[in-house]
Amino acid sequence: MNKYRAILILFFMTLAFFGLVARLYNIQIKKHEYYKFYALKQQYKKEFVKAERGSIFDRKNNLLAYTKNDISFYVDNRMSKKQVSDTVIARKFSKVFGKDENYYLKLMQSPAKRVCLEKKVPRDYALKLSDFIVDRLYYEEDYTRVYPYGSLAAHVIGFVNRKLKGQAGIEGKFENFLKGVDGHLVIEKDVSGRIVSIDQSKSQQPKNGDNVILTIDKDIQKILEEELIKGVNYYQGKAAVGIVLNPQNGEILALADLPNYDPANYNLFNASARRNRAVSDTYEPGSTMKSILFAMLFEEKLVLENDVINTENGRYVLFRNAIIKDTHPAARLTVREILTHSSNIGAVKLSYRIGKNKFYKYLRDFGFGNLSGVDIPGEVAGKLIPPSKFERTTKAYISHGYGISVTPIQMAMAYAALINGGKLLHPEIVKEVTDDEGNVVKSFHPQEIRKIISKKTSDELKKLLVDVVENGTGEKAQLKNILVGGKTGTAQKLINGKYSSFYYNASFIGFFPAEAPKYEILILVDSPSKGRYGGQVAAPIFEKIAERIANADLSLTPFKKEIHRTKQPKVKFVKELVSAGNNKMVVAADVPNVLRTKKEIKISRRSSMPNLVGMSLRKALSIVSELGIKFKIEGSGRIIWQSVAPGTSVKRIKNVILKCRR
Repeated sequence: MNKYRAILILFFMTLAFFGLVARLYNIQIKKHEYYKFYALKQQYKKEFVKAERGSIFDRKNNLLAYTKNDISFYVDNRMSKKQVSDTVIARKFSKVFGKDENYYLKLMQSPAKRVCLEKKVPRDYALKLSDFIVDRLYYEEDYTRVYPYGSLAAHVIGFVNRKLKGQAGIEGKFENFLKGVDGHLVIEKDVSGRIVSIDQSKSQQPKNGDNVILTIDKDIQKILEEELIKGVNYYQGKAAVGIVLNPQNGEILALADLPNYDPANYNLFNASARRNRAVSDTYEPGSTMKSILFAMLFEEKLVLENDVINTENGRYVLFRNAIIKDTHPAARLTVREILTHSSNIGAVKLSYRIGKNKFYKYLRDFGFGNLSGVDIPGEVAGKLIPPSKFERTTKAYISHGYGISVTPIQMAMAYAALINGGKLLHPEIVKEVTDDEGNVVKSFHPQEIRKIISKKTSDELKKLLVDVVENGTGEKAQLKNILVGGKTGTAQKLINGKYSSFYYNASFIGFFPAEAPKYEILILVDSPSKGRYGGQVAAPIFEKIAERIANADLSLTPFKKEIHRTKQPKVKFVKELVSAGNNKMVVAADVPNVLRTKKEIKISRRSSMPNLVGMSLRKALSIVSELGIKFKIEGSGRIIWQSVAPGTSVKRIKNVILKCRR
């Protein structure tokens, strides 16, 4: 019996031996590499070291965004817990951070695999724990993106998410430059998980991100935002956009949107507040488009400054129920007066002088319907109808800013071309990108996209736009001692397919000094409740911004001078009409006879001199001009005497003298 038991035991021992040999063969030989890999993986651990994100500076090297190297402390609950170590950790953290010991003890009792004791600790606090080494306690680099000026230039700079990845603005557009290249450390650990050594030969140091230097000027940005906020609050607007740029090189010096947001707490603001309206929102520009029309006409030599246009006393039937109205009615205006007093009717009639294909080409050349290419994400191209889809009224409406949608940045660059000699420029918002040692990685230079108009046309436009500010709708943009040029714009908003009578976009685009423009400023206010016109709302905001910039810029001193201004618009208007006597008299500016109003036809049928005594000067001049009678004016105001008696046949009249008195 014992013999069989011994044999059985020997059999099982032999079986176990060969099973063990087979198992060892499988582990040591057949799957050697497999188990070696996992052994090394347990012994050696690769820990990633995050690269420090690059900083963002303004043109004067003011820091607008940087990364703070914070540290977060954790305990690893997967390692064996010892009450004594918990107490030691709690006591030390309580001493450094001033919190109760029980606070940390409760945290460490959490069932979670790892517990954060302190999040984003500044470096000076972390140094107090540099020599404190306890099992289970470890730390991680936990960077924080800092925007030292809060919401200043938020829509330009953008923001980063919780993983420090750029999401908007420059942060998003230049993510590949700013983020850097992460490194890693190869760490050897013992069986308890404690660090034994770091293998430097297999480790790789992180490469910090590059720095981005903007064309933005922090001081001008601050002025723009402060005055834009004051203006929107005063005029009770829903939103606003402001752009300040150098029209000579296309560099954007400031760009602001309202409402604004704090990039450090971007999650507390909705998408509407974070949207960059300067590049992503379109609007119908209203009368600011008239300057573009005039540039076409002067470049093609289709108009003279002193041509006189019949402006229909402020009401013009364009086609069927399409009626064009002027805010400031007038019987006749010179071409210059049409721009100065922003006559819709005058612009519509002048638009018939240029063909639709050439009209469209100029609009495209000025950048409308195209992306400007500014280095800010989210830009849209706007809407420009191709000539093949033009209707009978399309060109007429576009001529005074309807039927076309543009972005503020497009409009700003188009006006830069108007006043810089005719060059459409690429808008620049970044000057250069440098590495963390200051070496230039990439630089950006002014780029001319195309030449649109001649310098002669540009100079003519500058002169006319100065007249808009000095004598017309833009007078509230005047500076005391620097000459300003610009154009107002007012457009009804399209709401639910209909133009609203209550909601308007009020805008003004101006430049100074007029003799050699260094600054161009666009102001757009959405739906102001107090006032609605560009001259009432946007022009005064422009004036406040321009005044502060001019006072801060010593290079403008040579352009400062005493400007004498007189308020005699009627006398000035009469003189222009008299001086225009030798120029071509335009009745309907190539508009077909079927579009002429009944009132015009009625006046043209007069055969005798009417009684002009008591009439306003403008009304009297409208009548005698329509009759083709030469005139001479003495004085100003209402007519008190006429040299030709009422009832005299028009055929017998060569000229008439009209005496006026206020």
